[in-house]
Amino acid sequence: MKHVFFTLILSVSAFLSFSQNPEHSYSVQGYIFDNATQGPLEFVAVSVFNAADSTIISGNITDEHGFFKIEATPGNLYLLIELISYQAKKVSDIHISPNNQHLDLGVMYIGTDAEMLQAIQITGKKSETSFALDKRVFNVGQDLSNRGGTAVDVLDNVPSVTVDVDGNVSLRGSGNVKILIDGKPGGMDNANGSNVLKTLQANMIDRIEVITNPSAKYEAESMSGIINIILKKNTQPGINGSFELSGGWPENYGAGANINYRKGRTNFFLNYGLNFGNSPADGFNYLELYNKDTTNATYTSRKVVRDRLSHSFRAGMDYSITDNQILTGTFSYRTSRSNNTTTVRYFDYSFLPGQTTGIDYIPRDYYTERLETEIEKSPSLEYALNYTKKFKQEGRELSASVQYSNYQEDEVADYLEGSYYLGQLEGNNQTQRADNEEKERQTILTLDYIHPINKDSKFETGMRTQLRKITNDYLTEDLINDVWEKIPEFSNQFIYNENVVAGYAIYGSKIDRLSYQAGLRAEYTDFSTELVESQLKSPRNYFKFFPSGHINYEFEGQNQVQLSYSRRIRRPHFWTLIPFYTFSDNRNISSGNPLLNPEYTDSYELGHIKYWTNGNIGTNIYWRHTTDVIQRITQFNPDGTTLSLPINLATNDNTGLEFLFAYNPLKWLRLDGSANVFRAKLNGQYEGQDFSTDNYSWFGRLGSKFSFWKNAEFQLRLNYRAPIDIPQGRQKEMYLIDVAFSKDFLKNNATFTLSARDLLNTRRRNIELFHDDYYQRVSMQWRRAPIMATINYRLNVSKDRKQNRSGDNGDFEGREM
Repeated sequence: MKHVFFTLILSVSAFLSFSQNPEHSYSVQGYIFDNATQGPLEFVAVSVFNAADSTIISGNITDEHGFFKIEATPGNLYLLIELISYQAKKVSDIHISPNNQHLDLGVMYIGTDAEMLQAIQITGKKSETSFALDKRVFNVGQDLSNRGGTAVDVLDNVPSVTVDVDGNVSLRGSGNVKILIDGKPGGMDNANGSNVLKTLQANMIDRIEVITNPSAKYEAESMSGIINIILKKNTQPGINGSFELSGGWPENYGAGANINYRKGRTNFFLNYGLNFGNSPADGFNYLELYNKDTTNATYTSRKVVRDRLSHSFRAGMDYSITDNQILTGTFSYRTSRSNNTTTVRYFDYSFLPGQTTGIDYIPRDYYTERLETEIEKSPSLEYALNYTKKFKQEGRELSASVQYSNYQEDEVADYLEGSYYLGQLEGNNQTQRADNEEKERQTILTLDYIHPINKDSKFETGMRTQLRKITNDYLTEDLINDVWEKIPEFSNQFIYNENVVAGYAIYGSKIDRLSYQAGLRAEYTDFSTELVESQLKSPRNYFKFFPSGHINYEFEGQNQVQLSYSRRIRRPHFWTLIPFYTFSDNRNISSGNPLLNPEYTDSYELGHIKYWTNGNIGTNIYWRHTTDVIQRITQFNPDGTTLSLPINLATNDNTGLEFLFAYNPLKWLRLDGSANVFRAKLNGQYEGQDFSTDNYSWFGRLGSKFSFWKNAEFQLRLNYRAPIDIPQGRQKEMYLIDVAFSKDFLKNNATFTLSARDLLNTRRRNIELFHDDYYQRVSMQWRRAPIMATINYRLNVSKDRKQNRSGDNGDFEGREM
């Protein structure tokens, strides 16, 4: 097996097919055919070994004609021919000399291995989650509840990852996480990156990779880690793919296709996803303001109906320029259109001394209603070109990439506010409208080089340049005496420019069972914010170093321990800087802060992982110390309105213990789970008010999968998030239950799945804020998770075959040791 693994690496890389001087070149060539069909075999791994000490000299793979040619050296050699599900074949007595420089072995035949075919059929399923010390991989296709969903649903099922009711992604309880698509930002850096996740269908995703403490090779922008979404791309010869249809309640329909065609040196791939969904949401906000003699209270109810139609298209091509050079080009287009209706009702009441206060004691006869009807369009384009060269020296590699993205979001909304008594309109108080146009342009250039010093040591270096510009034109108007008049405090043009230039160097080595890696990354950031109409500019720049270090030790019995450190940065994002944010609820305003500074985090982690035949266990102890923490606070105004805005709030220390496991006690049963127990200590004051908190909390999940019927599976997953203290108050607990059933048919080429996310509809955000001058209670559900039925059909692809395991398209911009 070690020869199989090593030879496949050589074959994919083809790093030894490097040109030599023709006068002194030596080679071995031939054809590999199937013994049964008498036809040529493509992608057969052929390796040349020194007969004296069995050291590998070179290797390559066969083309569509079964032909191979390998550069060799003079001497006595032997050939090893290997292909998965075929019996390996050894060809001995090969002699290369100056008198016999180019040897043609003609046609050689290999036959299938019946035992290996049976083993593949029995054990071919991918593990739902696989762990490593530096990375964990979540295989999307193995989680039944993801069928028919979006990337938001997929991420919420990844261990250590949570998605709140607003669609915000957190890793180990921290929202400061970097999300990539195929190793690149993929639109996730724009002002409304959650829209990208909502338009990306789950059937397009192959796996999720998570790195909790990245090395200096990775972009420094991420505090708690990196989440990389790998899209499907096959490398089988010929045409193959999968197709999916889904439907559910509340109204949700989807369709998708993943198609590949490979012939010779060219591989074409295409992904498409279509989704239409009706996402109802509701919530309320109860506020009490304490005066000398009275308590002024407001109960605000909110109901939202969203109709969203989205398309996601991705196409690309891999072209092998030579056996050791590959060029990959991709084009992505995503678009969505949403029709949103939001109804906000305000019930106001003043409690006199002695009266019982509370949400249930506010009269419902009189109320003010604010109705918002909004149309939102979000088209985005992305182009990427990647080049990789594998040198003859094993492990030596040069890669370069360029990416350009163009994102736009247009929102047009009308607002009608009126007074009601017993459900009857008494009069219109206000008519308003808003027009928001946002555009983003981003260019990213990368260059990476890996140079092995010897078989146990290597040096890596590279650079990255990111050029980014965002503009936001926001206009709000009041209808006064049949004339539209601009509202100055909610109208402006905001321009954000950000340029980041970075370079890094890493040295890694191994001594027996001990391996280590040390790196340093330098980043220069030049960014500015500008309010055009207000003529307010805020240019800033800074140059910072970001060191990293990893030490790994392998014990006997498949035990590994890793100690790691990295320094990270979180730059203020667009929506945290823009000074105008929401207008649908004119009593509860959310805003940004253009004067925010970046956060800096020092992250320390100690991890251990243990493997057994039927499972594995991983534990991690981590500590993150963050300065200039960006925290959103709420200000309460005397007129009963609130303003939520982000500020830099001193320091935060987050210490935690993470536990993950996967276990197969029986052939028909698989168990997996994770738990994260942490202490979050926040220190900070703002305008004389203390926002410090010090609390312990935890979250976890437990899953099981039963194969109780032929080609059928049942899955049950429980999720729990404990209550936690937040600045000014407390966020309450939350629990979720997911269930799913799937059955294969049509000779295992098709699968029917019925799944229910959040079966009991308990996913709500519940917050209470306490102060001597006020009390607030908030409850909100962003959307009702649908019950989905999905049919998936596979063309020339087995159900459990891995979709993307070759080339650099699925890797991060950097890779760990």
